[in-house]
Amino acid sequence: MCAENYAIDKLERILIVGSSNPEITFLLLPAIKQIREQNRNSKFDIVAGTGCEKILKETGWFERIIICGKFSPIKIYRNTCREKYKMVIAFRPSIIPYIVRAEKKFVFLPNRLFTDRFFTHESVKYLKLIEPVFGKPKENELYFPISESDREKMKEFLKSNNITGSTTIIAIHTGDSKTPDQWDASNYVKLIDVLIDEYNAKVFLFGEIHSSLIKEIIADSKHKDSIRDMSEMINLREIAAFLSRTNLAITRDGIFLYIACSMKTPVVSIFGAGNPYRFGPIGTRYINIHAQIDCFPCDKKRPCKRNYRCIKSIEPENVIEASRLILDEGKQLFLFE
Repeated sequence: MCAENYAIDKLERILIVGSSNPEITFLLLPAIKQIREQNRNSKFDIVAGTGCEKILKETGWFERIIICGKFSPIKIYRNTCREKYKMVIAFRPSIIPYIVRAEKKFVFLPNRLFTDRFFTHESVKYLKLIEPVFGKPKENELYFPISESDREKMKEFLKSNNITGSTTIIAIHTGDSKTPDQWDASNYVKLIDVLIDEYNAKVFLFGEIHSSLIKEIIADSKHKDSIRDMSEMINLREIAAFLSRTNLAITRDGIFLYIACSMKTPVVSIFGAGNPYRFGPIGTRYINIHAQIDCFPCDKKRPCKRNYRCIKSIEPENVIEASRLILDEGKQLFLFE
């Protein structure tokens, strides 16, 4: 099917109705990027959920970010209806496209009725939805914008920590402590100690600020001097710039994983409950680690009836072997000058 040409030069303002979920918001960025590239002369507003504002602000793409939950429904109605948009594009069920004044309205609702939903990445699904109208991008990959200034600041940070171009840097994100499928601290300790022994690596731990899990991992490791707690680095552009220099990211699912993919950082993803086909890595070298059990993949929003056997069955040796495969294949120097 040929894409219809809705990229009209005179388009002035476009409203996007995005997701209420921060992770889905990140996976929507490639589709929004494609729409922006087809409408370069337009200004964009977006309606999104609480928790998405940080991601959207750091893209620098939007004139206005209207957050559901932060504003009352009446204020959201006033904020959107006082403008006359040339186009409204919705990626979720919403009344907004039907009440906002706009010349063109598109509502893209993902079809979740068929089994192929288990094997199509969520970001690719959104790109396929908009393809008949806005065309097909050159690559199916995640995207997050960082500047040369961001990269230069990170080079200075690494230099100040005596990290040279030949240093093997491994970034590990320990996940969200609120999720019930946690990987045990002892597993991280064994993984880190082996990788430092074999690759003389510097390991940087990301996670929740003041994470007790990160403190426990560092306390129990035999290589405390080669590990740094990075949990206070919360600026997404700084994290992205750091990952652009990283040799390997080891992480659970979530935004850290998607930033690593957008920076083309090789990834080992540890999946417990969830679906790596839909929400795993894409667009970079990666290895997914998951349990081979009959309930895989699953909807992690539903309570687990098997006490999260999936994550408990993943051994440190599984992750170590996957890390070796990527590190041995991708040895290269990162030059600062």
